Amino acid sequence: MSIEIDLVEAYFESNGFLVRQAGESHLETGKKKVTPLPTLAVFNPKRSDNGQDLSFRMFTGDLVNIRSALVSLLGWSNSSFANDCMTSDARLAKFFKSEALPEKLKMGFKPSPLLAESGMGEFLCLLVVPHFPRNEQKAKLLTDHLKVAGVDGILTLRSIFENLLRQSSPAETFLNQEIFHILKLLKAYDLVKEPQLDMFNE
Repeated sequence: MSIEIDLVEAYFESNGFLVRQAGESHLETGKKKVTPLPTLAVFNPKRSDNGQDLSFRMFTGDLVNIRSALVSLLGWSNSSFANDCMTSDARLAKFFKSEALPEKLKMGFKPSPLLAESGMGEFLCLLVVPHFPRNEQKAKLLTDHLKVAGVDGILTLRSIFENLLRQSSPAETFLNQEIFHILKLLKAYDLVKEPQLDMFNE
């Protein structure tokens, strides 16, 4: 289990969701062992259904419109993502072309019988990614590619991290939340400042 999936779990739990592990640890395809993306099942007990017309690029404000979802992580620790992908949309496009393979993504979004029995009902298939293209055309091409693979929406690790930083405070105690404890220490020692939200143009 990576710290990134811990971040995703803490993010959904702190925003009112019930969270549990989902998916298989590996799948056998002939002689080859394939490791699916780590996936969480999230459920919002305050909603009766998933909202309509949700944006593909999602932010924390969109969570109130989600009832249930399978959330897979394509992150730094389980892919070839590197820092240079943060500054080059061309490298980022190459990363997604090699890592966001439709067959790989669909493995994580395959619900287990246990989840079906838990009352999740209709669920969204969400993907957490390290970064998203800034260029509008490249962003649209990636959106189209991910939709073909069955992805209903994406969240970036940056927006997740920002939300958790906003919720953490050096004066508060978070029981059984190691992620919040780490963020609390970072703020207490002035190693991070209050994050500022980016303004996304149309």
